[in-house]
Amino acid sequence: MESLNLIEKILNEIAEARSVPLSRDGALVNRQEMINLLTDLKRKLPQDILQANHLLANKEAIIQEGRIAAQEIVQQASAEANRLISQTEIVQSANLKAQEILDEVDQELAKMRNETDEYIDARLASFEITLNRTLTAVRRGRDKISGNSTFNDQG
Repeated sequence: MESLNLIEKILNEIAEARSVPLSRDGALVNRQEMINLLTDLKRKLPQDILQANHLLANKEAIIQEGRIAAQEIVQQASAEANRLISQTEIVQSANLKAQEILDEVDQELAKMRNETDEYIDARLASFEITLNRTLTAVRRGRDKISGNSTFNDQG
């Protein structure tokens, strides 16, 4: 995701900025460079959100593929059961097998759904952490620019 790279650049610029003399947290950053990076971030962020939404859409496609596979398995089990319908014991056995297959498919679908949800949640959590860090850095920078820094309050 390009926005994460831009966030990293912004964080690096702030972290590597020269300190303001007699200030504990003050730093000198190139305003135009920060504006350019933040403008790029503003432009890239919607694209990355679309990408995240695409991941969510793919999750549904995987689940749908599993459902289709399950339907095919059910159809195969049904055909097998019909072939053996003349013998009650075999029919009962086929019905049990079909139910086992359905149960296995349901379990596999649930597992796939959970794994997909966990993956997406982890990616979104990472994205959230990075955005929160950037937001904190931007707020600090804006506070310093607007004169709300502890340096101005103390001295």
